[in-house]
Amino acid sequence: MHEFSTAVGIVETITNVAKENKATRIKKVELVVGEFSMLNTEQLKFAFEIAAEGTLAEKADLIIEAQKGEIDCKDCGFKGPVETQKKDVDHFVVDLVNIFECPKCKSNNTKISGGRDIYVKNIEVELGTK
Repeated sequence: MHEFSTAVGIVETITNVAKENKATRIKKVELVVGEFSMLNTEQLKFAFEIAAEGTLAEKADLIIEAQKGEIDCKDCGFKGPVETQKKDVDHFVVDLVNIFECPKCKSNNTKISGGRDIYVKNIEVELGTK
């Protein structure tokens, strides 16, 4: 489950930044998670809660903003978001044809150009009194 290792990395990063800025607590964390990052946001939230236990991020609100996946089509030149079609498929199976199909010309000759990112957009902290 790479959601847990991702959550641990996020907690380490934000607690280091918070400590560098003399924060006493992290109140809120805003993440951006790309559609093609292959992370399950519900599992990431759960893993974050566990990873944050005993740290400055314990009980922090976690807000996850979805980053839409984007493709470049090598056949027609389309550049932009891709719409995944809703199908009756086993959720454990990645339907690559639908994920990477160009919405303009229906070609599968595409390249992912966006939506693989995961990053901390913002953290809100409490500062100690001086």
